[in-house]
Amino acid sequence: MCRIPHTRRRNGRYVFRRRIHFRNLISRPVAVALGTADPKVARYKASLLSACFVRVKASVEMDMEQGRRMTGTEIEALFRAELEAELKFYVHSAYEDAPWSDSVPEVAAWEAEAYRIARLPGRRRGLLPEDRDALMRRGLERDISMIEEYAQQIREVFDDAGVTRRLRVIGAPVHPETIEAARTHLIRAAAAATTQAQRVFDPDVMDAADPIQALMAHLGPVPDEVQALLKKPIPAALPPAVAGPADGMFLAFDRRRFSEVIDQILRSLRADGVWKGDLRQQRHIMETFAWITGDKPLGSYGHLDVETFKQGLQQLPKRFDYGSFTAGAMSRPFREVLAELPPLAPGDRRSAKTTNRDLSTMATVARHLAKTSWKSRLAGAVILDFGGARVAVKADPDIDTRPPWTSTHLSMLFHSPIYAGGDGALRRLRAGNSSPRVWHDAAYFAPLLWFYTHACREEICGLEVADVVTDHPVAHIYIRDNATRGKDGEKAGEKRLARRRRVPIHPELRRLGFIEYVDAIRAEGHQALFPELFVSAEKRGGGFFYDRAWRHMTAYIGQQMDIPVNAAGKSADIHSIRALGSSFYEVDGVNAILRADLFGHAREGTNARHYSKRESTEGLNVVLEERLAFIERYVPILTGHIEPWPVRLLPIEERSRVGSPLPRKRRSDAGTGTSRQR
Repeated sequence: MCRIPHTRRRNGRYVFRRRIHFRNLISRPVAVALGTADPKVARYKASLLSACFVRVKASVEMDMEQGRRMTGTEIEALFRAELEAELKFYVHSAYEDAPWSDSVPEVAAWEAEAYRIARLPGRRRGLLPEDRDALMRRGLERDISMIEEYAQQIREVFDDAGVTRRLRVIGAPVHPETIEAARTHLIRAAAAATTQAQRVFDPDVMDAADPIQALMAHLGPVPDEVQALLKKPIPAALPPAVAGPADGMFLAFDRRRFSEVIDQILRSLRADGVWKGDLRQQRHIMETFAWITGDKPLGSYGHLDVETFKQGLQQLPKRFDYGSFTAGAMSRPFREVLAELPPLAPGDRRSAKTTNRDLSTMATVARHLAKTSWKSRLAGAVILDFGGARVAVKADPDIDTRPPWTSTHLSMLFHSPIYAGGDGALRRLRAGNSSPRVWHDAAYFAPLLWFYTHACREEICGLEVADVVTDHPVAHIYIRDNATRGKDGEKAGEKRLARRRRVPIHPELRRLGFIEYVDAIRAEGHQALFPELFVSAEKRGGGFFYDRAWRHMTAYIGQQMDIPVNAAGKSADIHSIRALGSSFYEVDGVNAILRADLFGHAREGTNARHYSKRESTEGLNVVLEERLAFIERYVPILTGHIEPWPVRLLPIEERSRVGSPLPRKRRSDAGTGTSRQR
């Protein structure tokens, strides 16, 4: 070490003497040490070193300041703020009494699993194999894909911009180290919130004046220093990526255009279980919203855009070729396209119900974005209220929107040759064959299942062999999401959680060979219970059944008696069988909870929705026995005359092709004088 002269030792350390200028400390030995024998040159080099020292010292001090870690007070403030924000969202969703409200605890449980894993080291990019193995050991293998979707959403919500904004709100230091640490604390807070949100319908929370504070009570009172940070105003100078106008309505300004987040919204709402199955309709509605409103940055949207969207929809004809963002109408400005359209005739206008459907879809999107890009500066405020813009639909008291079948109509169908014995494919509704035969497929069993289970069209047509549970004390059908009703390997089918239910198999179905039919389809190796309804990629399930069988069945009934038709000209359809089934329970003394569970309807009332848990207290066997007795008590037997036949299957391409009940008409060929069969 080179000691500089003109210093003296003080307390064991070398220090500069006072009033000695740095340049005067340069002596010949020092000049030699600096690589020159000339003191003047040495003094020049020393000046340069002095300037470098000042710059390095300032840089070090800046790094020390920027590298400060968060204090415990800042960590607690960050944790509490995120915990409360998440709980507000869940409590509001649970208590607004929407169709999805009763599923909040279940959704919170799925999200809690994702947060629990995401807060562990090494999970920033997703679940590890050991995480999936642990979930499978806990019996959650069916939920892994859902949890992975939530993990993806977590990465999007807690990106660097989002974490930076939260740090600046409480005045914490912002640099790579604190961003990473804060991300973990935020995920911990969200994990705690989703865990607590599962108690949202517990009595102590329901009885609390402030349910959110009740769910946060375990944290104890907020320390004064934490309270001071939580009350700090939002800094005016935020990074451009997240800072919005001073008078902006949202907590942060998201510069991404609406069209840029459509894919992310679809993924998130699918992961939340809000939307399932084929989401082409939801995508189209969001693209239409972006087109009509000018596809602005998310932070630029406001309440006026709701009315702009509604009016834009109402100015478009109900049959309109939208195209896409790259070709067709939507590739051009909306106003330009609108100016080229002819005036709307009354018959070309969209129905109010269709407009309300699109507004409801966007209301779901707005609720989702209210957690992030459309989060209001004012707690609880709704900026884009699509629900409030819905059009009033006046029901015509003279029109029965769904005319039901009567028992007589269904009895007529069950007396048809399909059940008594007809001919082969395309002639199964015609009697008179010397050796009548009965074939078993969707054409035979679907109407029976609709009548004795009250299920919907697609719920029956989309059943899988695995959904028919026969190794149980009460054989039953488990109506749920499955791969047959989904696409691209994804399970789908449930419109809402209440639709997931178990319906006992009526004794008449067993007598007529339904269990044997299931075994025969299983032996063929099919996944779908009615595989013939899924041989086409274009039209599947109930739509395929309608074309191949139901319209001919309706024609058969119409030959014998008048078919119910409402004042608007709509006739009874497949779903009208469900309406007939519901009417059987329109008598005094019917248990409303049993009826709702059987039909897959949401329960009504606080007791039915949140307290009555008979399956948990008494067991599934008891509940299924009660449901079976319930059905047998109120549903009449219309099939007692049908003789059970051994299961007989047509080649799959001929199944459910019943053909017309009428012989094909003959006509004369013009100009030839001959006739031929059409």
